[in-house]
Amino acid sequence: MTLSYDSVIKKALDKRNLTIMTIALSVLVLASTIIFGYQVLVVAAVSLVTALLVELMFSKGRKIEFDGAWMIYPLLLTLLIPSTLELKHVWMVAVGSAFGTFFGKGIFGGSGKYVFNPALVGLLFITISFPAYFPTMLVRANQVGTDYTLMQMLLGDAPGALGETLRLGIIILGLVLIGLKVIDWKIPLTILLGVFVFTQLGVWFGFDGFPDSAFNSLFVGNLVLVSFFIATDETTAPLFPWGRVLFGIGIAFLTVLIRFFATFPDGTMFAIILMSAVAPLIDSMFFARIEKKEGATDESKS
Repeated sequence: MTLSYDSVIKKALDKRNLTIMTIALSVLVLASTIIFGYQVLVVAAVSLVTALLVELMFSKGRKIEFDGAWMIYPLLLTLLIPSTLELKHVWMVAVGSAFGTFFGKGIFGGSGKYVFNPALVGLLFITISFPAYFPTMLVRANQVGTDYTLMQMLLGDAPGALGETLRLGIIILGLVLIGLKVIDWKIPLTILLGVFVFTQLGVWFGFDGFPDSAFNSLFVGNLVLVSFFIATDETTAPLFPWGRVLFGIGIAFLTVLIRFFATFPDGTMFAIILMSAVAPLIDSMFFARIEKKEGATDESKS
């Protein structure tokens, strides 16, 4: 079967898939509300209302149909906001939501046309702009891995963003999305397996700062959340199966590299941003191979 950009984006924008993804993200928001309290709903409301206003502005300004996928990205941003953010600073969420929706999505033409996931664009902007208010983004993977047990990290007792602490729930929802064919299993599998392998190599080679358990490092930071809910974005991921494997391996390598060797410990969002920029190049490699193969087939027939 030959994949095409149009066919993949049509699947990504399918009403069924959008509805299921929105429900899954809403479940995570509600779970976070149970853990952290009503402030999660305030953050979600601010993120959603801000994104809605920007979407309406683009819809009316360009006289195009309103984007049916508008809820996904502000919900994702909500889940990525640190649990330590005080309500008096909730305006930063509005800034991130507006920036991500406007510069990460709207100016590219909306859903199916952007280069980088809008939620990550918004998060990256406010994290760099207001670093003092995002302390959990600066928790090193080896520190958390030694201070908390595996069960604590799975059940939400380790520090993190609003939507990343209950990692067991994220994994279950991710598997449900895979079973319903909403997301492609290759990307989260290669990311998680790749992070494990690269971290274990660092442990074996005795690099400073690596944790004692490479397996536990999989459940630190927002790795699980972004592996299932952001890296699998059909718009930013490569089209071809082996291209998606390379995409996942690249994210895993960059995540480990940034986690343990850079000054910004949680490298997942940088890794996905960088690999999203490389995704078109990965696609072009496979397109070239297909064209070469089809050309050889035509010559043999003639």
